[in-house]
Amino acid sequence: MKLYAFSGLSAGYGGKTVIDGISGGIERGRITALIGPNGGGKSTLLRTLGGLGRYGGSLSFGSREVKDIPRRDFGRMVGFLPQSTSVRAAFSVYEVISLGRLPFHGALEPMRRQDDAIVLESAELAGVEHLLFRTVTELSGGERQRVLFAMTLAQRPGTFLLDEPTSALDPNHSRRIFELLRELAAEGRSVVAAVHDLNSAISYCDDFIALKDGKIRACGPVGLLDGDILRGLYGINFRRYRSEDGKIAWHPE
Repeated sequence: MKLYAFSGLSAGYGGKTVIDGISGGIERGRITALIGPNGGGKSTLLRTLGGLGRYGGSLSFGSREVKDIPRRDFGRMVGFLPQSTSVRAAFSVYEVISLGRLPFHGALEPMRRQDDAIVLESAELAGVEHLLFRTVTELSGGERQRVLFAMTLAQRPGTFLLDEPTSALDPNHSRRIFELLRELAAEGRSVVAAVHDLNSAISYCDDFIALKDGKIRACGPVGLLDGDILRGLYGINFRRYRSEDGKIAWHPE
């Protein structure tokens, strides 16, 4: 059974349709990259997979229609990290990460010892354990992004939906995030990530879905990605390179 299956799926915002009648699916226990130009529908598809907003058509998570799953139940299974999340209040890093535990207890209930251990472990995995008692408003953009990623880790979801999870990170931290996602997938977790930097992400991904103008233009294992698909998405030619360690890289000509 697929992790997600969708048929005739349409969604958007403000009365505008962004993804328009797409059909397909996402495999369980794999890392799937959503690629394509700005405005192609990647963020809208992620939000829809996360149960955020109305949609038309059919969208199932496992054996259940997404719109029929109670939000708290969904929050225990799926962690969603949007592209831009502003935290303007002077919360500490610890407090922000602990928000990931809300699906497991009431908002007014105190943190349990188990929750505290999960928050600390998540901070360490995301490399922000040294920032725990700083306020989020004092942090750089990259540090805030890692804190929000730690919050998603603290949910302990089986599925991660990540919108540009490394956009504000330097190459070292970006690589560490994708290595961690690879480890999570090896444990049986599922990851769907919208990405712009093809070469920093594709080498860690199993599958891809190419979106343009709200339609799926191509999909499948990343080994099927080629210059024709990329040219159709971005309107420019790409040259294929192979690194010394055998990884494939694509560069615009």
